[in-house]
Amino acid sequence: MTRRNSITMVLGWLPLAWALLAGPLHSELLPALDQRERLAWQAVGWVNATGIHGHASCSGTLIAPDLVVTAAHCAGGTNKFKGRRHFVAGWDKGGFIATSRSAEIFVHPEYERTKGNHKFKYDVAVIQLESPVPGSAVTPLRIADNAALRLGELAVLGYHRKSPNVLNGRFDCMTLSSGNEPVVILDCEVINGNSGGPVLARVTNEWVLVAVVAGRVGGETPLALAVPVDEWLLRHWRAALVRAEQRRPG
Repeated sequence: MTRRNSITMVLGWLPLAWALLAGPLHSELLPALDQRERLAWQAVGWVNATGIHGHASCSGTLIAPDLVVTAAHCAGGTNKFKGRRHFVAGWDKGGFIATSRSAEIFVHPEYERTKGNHKFKYDVAVIQLESPVPGSAVTPLRIADNAALRLGELAVLGYHRKSPNVLNGRFDCMTLSSGNEPVVILDCEVINGNSGGPVLARVTNEWVLVAVVAGRVGGETPLALAVPVDEWLLRHWRAALVRAEQRRPG
């Protein structure tokens, strides 16, 4: 593997070159999932500034009734950002399961503090929703620490600009890194719009979120670059689960 390839961040289709790894890959975009598969992954949705009246700038994943994880650059890139973000769960050819806008946005603190090429290692954010998504509508995905990254084939899901109206994904992506690095390189091709989407590992017959797509590596057939789950994200997830429990009647 070589170390002088470009990484392209994919919020709003804006390019930004960085240097990292490259290797063999699936030389096609994430394909559209069939209708049955799409119904199983309604926790994955659009993240944008305008909700159902816009288009998908990025992808995101519901990990608790009021919490969505996405890439930091999809969420404004700073904790000083005062704009809104919307999450549209299960967007499918103009239909959707649920939508809610942000109450608060939390960008990984190291993303703001870090400069230069190392910034991408912390390109993750969570969006606390103004209105929790009912569990009867969407079941949030669980998350796990990055030990699950070493369990074999991984899934990458998301919405991309070549197929923005249905969920796309692969379930046979392989990591090209050892699992000890601060980022994960996967041999599945991603393009604009995939940022913020989930990387999933199968753990005891359940797919769990283990990383978040942050960008891409390479030129004509770019690999997926993802940020593993860390303690910062786990803390936000656990706090969201506590809030969900406190909202239960009785």
